[in-house]
Amino acid sequence: MQTVHCLTVARDGQVYVCNREGARIQVYDKMGRFLRSIEIPWKPFTPPPDGKAKESGGAAVALDLSHDSGQRLIYLINQNNGQIEIIERETGKILSNFGRPGHFPGEFDQAHGIAVDSKGNVYIAENRGKRVQKFRIVAQ
Repeated sequence: MQTVHCLTVARDGQVYVCNREGARIQVYDKMGRFLRSIEIPWKPFTPPPDGKAKESGGAAVALDLSHDSGQRLIYLINQNNGQIEIIERETGKILSNFGRPGHFPGEFDQAHGIAVDSKGNVYIAENRGKRVQKFRIVAQ
């Protein structure tokens, strides 16, 4: 494991660890036994037009789980892509994503914290942007 950057425990006891520089989520059982990795694809970081952001942040920075009974979804900050990945927890498949680097609503200036509430709203905290944005995910 490279840079451990977040930790979340699901209701079923599985432990999800962000391996930021390793570009993956590592999953363990409640006894600490490794179960699997979820690889997070990313493209080389491109700074916003003003050039303010310079470094790569990591592909797996922070995550939270959905609040449905099975906690079916993982919401992950992919700082390298400047977006939020929506991942099926059981398969590790990326179902969708939203956001991009920038300073306007719906854009992220170094997203660093994430939380999902019981209504499914997703909150993103930004280091450089110095704000929290709230998103409502609409099922398709």
